[in-house]
Amino acid sequence: MPDWRAIVRQKLQPLDPGASQQEVVSELAGHLEDLYLQFRTRGLSESEAVPLTLQETANWQELARNIERAKEDGMNRRTKTLWLPGLVAFATASILLMVLERFAYSRPRLWVKDGGMLVIYFSWWLLLPFCGAAGAYLSRRAGGPRLVCAAASLFPALVMLAVFCFVLPVSVLIERNRFVMQHPLYFLLAMASWTLIPGSALLLGAVPFLRRAGIQQR
Repeated sequence: MPDWRAIVRQKLQPLDPGASQQEVVSELAGHLEDLYLQFRTRGLSESEAVPLTLQETANWQELARNIERAKEDGMNRRTKTLWLPGLVAFATASILLMVLERFAYSRPRLWVKDGGMLVIYFSWWLLLPFCGAAGAYLSRRAGGPRLVCAAASLFPALVMLAVFCFVLPVSVLIERNRFVMQHPLYFLLAMASWTLIPGSALLLGAVPFLRRAGIQQR
């Protein structure tokens, strides 16, 4: 079989410095290989299939630019529908928690009387649906499908889940933290307080926008 990567490199002129040339070469080489195999399955010899395959690609530079534009459009769409809405939800949730903590610490009597951290967490959980709604709304407005809208709304809980999944092996395997192994219930309760309950609250706020996203997809 011909070395399609080498053929593509010969055909293409140098791309712009910012372009991912290796990815473009791989895409074009895979495209040519598929065409070549189709011709071979029709009974053509290699000497016949190679020229026909090369003829299918009339303008190499235009094809390379189209692949680059498609990748850039995909990255921009992912940023608009997932990363930016998710970061907005995460930032809003973090700011709300910080404000609640400052409010509680500035009033020691209220802090002691109402049970400390439980009051902060409970108040935070009640406000999280608005954060989930903000993430889902921004994602839907940018044209995100239902699953992407849900992921954007759950972004704060997903970040905390990733932190817990990283902290557990580090604490047990590297730091030799026996407390985690001896008290797994505390670790599970902490994980639920930061991931499961907040995730449910965030998703609750996103439900109306998930329904609208599903209607738009139809």
